[in-house]
Amino acid sequence: MPRPKSQASAGTRQRLSDAALDLFHLRGYNGTSVQDIVAAAGAPKGTFYNHFASKEDLALDSVARYSAAMGLEMLDEKQGGTPLERITNHLRFITGLSDTMGDRGCLLGNFATEIPAHSGVLRDAVDAGFGRWIAALAVAIEQARAAGELHGNEPARELAGFVVSSYEGASARAKASGDPAAVQEFFAITTARILT
Repeated sequence: MPRPKSQASAGTRQRLSDAALDLFHLRGYNGTSVQDIVAAAGAPKGTFYNHFASKEDLALDSVARYSAAMGLEMLDEKQGGTPLERITNHLRFITGLSDTMGDRGCLLGNFATEIPAHSGVLRDAVDAGFGRWIAALAVAIEQARAAGELHGNEPARELAGFVVSSYEGASARAKASGDPAAVQEFFAITTARILT
C-alpha cells in the first residue's frame, strides 16, 4: 500500500536532511553540491526545492541538528551527579564523537573556517551554536565552583570559551592528521589540569 503523500514528503525531507548533514560534515559546505545531496538521499533533484529554499537553508538545518546532538543536556543539573562529573561526562562524550566520526572534525568548527565570507546567516548560526555550548558549560563551571569542586577566579564564561576553543583546535588537528590523539590529549589535559 503506498504511503500518503505527507508521509512520503516527510520521508524525503528527512533523507535530504540526513544526507546533507553527512556530506557537509565529510566534504564541507563548498565541497557539497545540491546534486550530491539529492543523489545521496535518493531523491529527484526537483524535490529538493519543495523542502528547502537553498543549500544555505539546508546547511542551517544541519547546524541545528548537529548542535542538538552535542550532549549539552548532560551539563544540566537535572541530569544528576555532581557538576564536575557532568562536565567530565560531557567532555568524554564530545571527545568520543571523534571515535565515531573519524577524521571529520567538528561540523561547527569546520563551517566556522569555511563560510564566514559566504553567508552571514550561516556564520551567525554557527556562532550561536558555539554560544549555547559555552553558556551551558559556564553554568556547570559556576556550579562546580559553588560546590567546591573547581577552583580559580577567571570568569566561568571565559574558562568555558577556552575549553571550547581548545576542543575545536584539537578537533582540527585530529582532522588534519587523521589521528584522534589530539582530541584524546585535549580530554586528558583539560580534565586533569584545566578543570581543577
